[in-house]
Amino acid sequence: MNTAIPQFSITRSFDAPRELVWRAWTDEAELAQWLHPFGVSTDSIAFDVRVGGRYRYTMTNVETGERFPTGGEFLEVEPFDRLVFTWGEPDAPVEGTPVITLTFLPDGDRTEFVLHLRGYDGTPGDGFVYDGWDEALTNFGRHLAGERLG
Repeated sequence: MNTAIPQFSITRSFDAPRELVWRAWTDEAELAQWLHPFGVSTDSIAFDVRVGGRYRYTMTNVETGERFPTGGEFLEVEPFDRLVFTWGEPDAPVEGTPVITLTFLPDGDRTEFVLHLRGYDGTPGDGFVYDGWDEALTNFGRHLAGERLG
């Protein structure tokens, strides 16, 4: 019997100091600009970044208008180093909900960044969770580079 918990990681290197990368992950105004895959917008967002704080945001498919409310609870907040939170329905209980761990590693004026999602099996080309996060991280990098996202 395979009891392994499904999970995956995506690693990126951003041309920005980790303090700026951290801020772009924790500031609502910045998150609203990039926290979504391609073809989707983020319409509402509230982040209470502290242990036990909750967050929620709603993404809307630009073509169909379908809405995707998303949220969770912050489990660990170590400014500039690590952010751990559940990821699912906005009011889902902590137990049994997938968990995302973000790791911010300084590399001179750059930041090595790792997103690890525990609770979903994702692979490149799945057209679902892995690809959605991969596209969101592409938007994130473009945002950090100062590009205005449509």
